[in-house]
Amino acid sequence: MKYWLYNSHLEEGEEILFVVHRHWLVLKKKIWKASTFGVLPPVVLFYFFPAFWPVFAIWFSIGVFAYFMKFLEWAFDCLLVTNLGVIDIERKGIFDNTSKRLEYETIDGVSYTLKGFLPTVLNYGDIIVDKMGSDISINLDDAANPKVVSKKIMECQEKYINGKSFTDHEALKSMLADMIATHVKKYGVKPLDKSKAASIKNKILS
Repeated sequence: MKYWLYNSHLEEGEEILFVVHRHWLVLKKKIWKASTFGVLPPVVLFYFFPAFWPVFAIWFSIGVFAYFMKFLEWAFDCLLVTNLGVIDIERKGIFDNTSKRLEYETIDGVSYTLKGFLPTVLNYGDIIVDKMGSDISINLDDAANPKVVSKKIMECQEKYINGKSFTDHEALKSMLADMIATHVKKYGVKPLDKSKAASIKNKILS
């Protein structure tokens, strides 16, 4: 389901490793008005005044729509940690949907802060991902388990860098092998002088 929700923010061949959402308390704050004033009242009133069901049906529909929109705002206010980098998504309303990304090569560090009694007790805080050599950063406020998430992002970055280094090394070896093969095919292999061969042999034995 996460690929269906966030697919438009991904590059070709990019895969989501995990999604970082804001704490459930933030979701509760967003939806309590829609639940309290938009969903529950028409249900209760319909029980006592069923004759007014058309009014209550419209009221209930508006409440459900508001509830759904607030849930979408929470669901799309997140960080996508992928195999290529970190993407910050933010949604405000129906048509305001923005995203920023930092590739792993450009990430300078990941930090987090927990301020206040509730954030400390419930374990939520702000996550900040800094860009190398710049004041640019992406962040997610009130993220759940910020310490664990920060560590996971750094682990993903390390894995990516190590994998890229290995790939670059193998590509360099392949390129050198092709150059040598081309040279040998074009010019052949000249036999070594006996004195040079002996010198190389002595160096290897020593």
